[in-house]
Amino acid sequence: MLIVGARGHAIEILQCLPHLAEADSLYFFDDVTPDLELLLFGKYPVLRSLEQVPALFRQDPAFVLGLGGGPLRQRLANKFRGLGGQLQSVVASSAQIGQHEVELGAGLNIMHHTFVANATRLGEGTLLNAGAAVHHNVVVGNYCEISPGARLLGGCQLDDLVMVGANATVLPRLKVGAGAKIGAGAVVIQDVPAGATVVGVPGRIVRRAVAAE
Repeated sequence: MLIVGARGHAIEILQCLPHLAEADSLYFFDDVTPDLELLLFGKYPVLRSLEQVPALFRQDPAFVLGLGGGPLRQRLANKFRGLGGQLQSVVASSAQIGQHEVELGAGLNIMHHTFVANATRLGEGTLLNAGAAVHHNVVVGNYCEISPGARLLGGCQLDDLVMVGANATVLPRLKVGAGAKIGAGAVVIQDVPAGATVVGVPGRIVRRAVAAE
């Protein structure tokens, strides 16, 4: 399996793959970090160019996203699929996931000590970081990033590419538009337009999307 990324979030992903942590078939990919060691932790090979990837995918096409940022995750998912890869999800053993009417898209990162209630949906490529909670009837779009400790309360809806900061809360039945950003610790008390940025308690919109000309 290939983990796309070799720093930060990628090394936390490793903790969610204990069945692979001792395997000889686990690789990382990073073609942007200068002077990166060719063996991560002295053990795991790091591929440094896209030209190396197709040969690996002919042996094992599975890859997971090991970095944050919804738009970047989406671009890399498409790029590595184009090289012959098959996008996989990572679900930590300590995650609590409901057993009824839960829809999980491909390519998720569901990290340790997260909570996903019954009657929820997580779209493709979404990152649910450590300690985050998704409560009943919540719908999360594709390639969203839910930061550590964030809480999405019952019936709220996030469109694609939303970022929710650490320890932020979205109150029940609210809608957050595509590409919106919720600052760390904010409490969202009203619907958020697409592309807007919300900060504070109670949450207030401090930036709106620039209308296309």
